[in-house]
Amino acid sequence: MADYGAIRQAIADRLELVTATQFLTVHAAVPASVVAPAAVVVPARPVAEYHESMAGTGGSLTVFRFDVVAMLQSAAEPFVQADLDALISGAGSVPVVLEADPTLGGNADAVQVTQATDYGAVQFADTEYIGVRFNLEVYAR
Repeated sequence: MADYGAIRQAIADRLELVTATQFLTVHAAVPASVVAPAAVVVPARPVAEYHESMAGTGGSLTVFRFDVVAMLQSAAEPFVQADLDALISGAGSVPVVLEADPTLGGNADAVQVTQATDYGAVQFADTEYIGVRFNLEVYAR
């Protein structure tokens, strides 16, 4: 059976390897506040979809959804578009780093980054940052 907490932590561990920017902190759980640059793994909706395949020797497939909120700076600072561009594509970007280990250290069957949204202004914990939000799907048994 898939371990949701272990998957969330494995995503955070992979985000430590992002070279497009150096995150000061990567949070596996939602904190009350952050200091940018930071990344936070957030449960998305729907959090889980069960029985996505027939149960076999490994059990039935579950799809877990997460958002990764990457915040580079306060919204009051000048917008640095090149830094956001580097997070969404190219070597060391969030999708490349997360999908480089599709099993997330043996905790999943597959992971895929499906979208990058909220490019520019990102709201988190009642504060506005310059950043980007990534939508992820993790398939696990």
